[in-house]
Amino acid sequence: MIVKKILILINIAFFLYFSVQLLVFTDEFALQNIGFFNHAVAGLAEVIGIIFLSLSLALILIFFIGMEKQFPLFLTIFLIQFIIGINFWRYVITNSSGETNLETIVFNAIVFSIISIISFYILISNKKK
Repeated sequence: MIVKKILILINIAFFLYFSVQLLVFTDEFALQNIGFFNHAVAGLAEVIGIIFLSLSLALILIFFIGMEKQFPLFLTIFLIQFIIGINFWRYVITNSSGETNLETIVFNAIVFSIISIISFYILISNKKK
């Protein structure tokens, strides 16, 4: 149980970090990770930031009230992280970094892969109950 709580805290930190980057530092985040900035990119970044903030708030509640019957939320979190990670790896494998650099994409691919493995562990261990 303590391990799961630590892993949930890691997930909370992950979502809070990216939501702050997407909501507060939208311009800088878009320039560094996408390579350019315009209002459409800013709008999409902010929407993703709101989704990440919402997921972090849900995990904070789960941290305090318990993980029972939260499988759909854990599945959603895992799928979001996994699919975003796969998308980053697609850019790495095809060597098509677009407007940004490949190092940034590799870093994000690694971060999303690690956090999706953590979420997968939480998902599986929560399903066993």
